[in-house]
Amino acid sequence: MKQPRKKRPVPRSVFKPDPDAVYTLDVVVELTGLPAPTILHYEQEGLVTPAAGLRGAGAFNDEGLRTLRRIEHLRTHYEMTLQGLRLTLGLLEELERLRAEIRSRR
Repeated sequence: MKQPRKKRPVPRSVFKPDPDAVYTLDVVVELTGLPAPTILHYEQEGLVTPAAGLRGAGAFNDEGLRTLRRIEHLRTHYEMTLQGLRLTLGLLEELERLRAEIRSRR
């Protein structure tokens, strides 16, 4: 008896998200695994910024998705509070800004 073929996972490098894409709240819930009220709470607290002009609509771009995943990782693995998340995210943003500045000088 022939066994069904297993699907091979698609390498991450193959998926190229559209940088201009905006994801609805339902899609963000699916992609992050976070409940909608939690996502909206993070938005209300200023931890994640929605796609331009869509505040309160639960619509996020790729940067918002990355931030939500980062928040969830920090919260679950390091048990960070909202204050800790706010501080850490600010420091990570500053680090990314400094790295970009260094790259532009080369």
